[in-house]
Amino acid sequence: MTYELLVEVTRNGTVESQHFGAAVVCDVHGNVVERWGPIDNLVFPRSALKPMLAIQLVESGASDHYALSDAELSLACSSHQC
Repeated sequence: MTYELLVEVTRNGTVESQHFGAAVVCDVHGNVVERWGPIDNLVFPRSALKPMLAIQLVESGASDHYALSDAELSLACSSHQC
């Protein structure tokens, strides 16, 4: 599996870091609009999805109903460990 160079950061003309990976953009029907790298590989996004899951708190009206603060919404987007 070969990942694609997605971002290259330079400073004063010198490459400081390179970031490889895969990404995909789909339309509302799930059709691939744009792709970079091997998008069919199995991934475990874990914490990267938490902000998207927390969107439901806002869209459902629950954050307004329970008067959640910005700090509480931030907590909904974060990782927790007991």
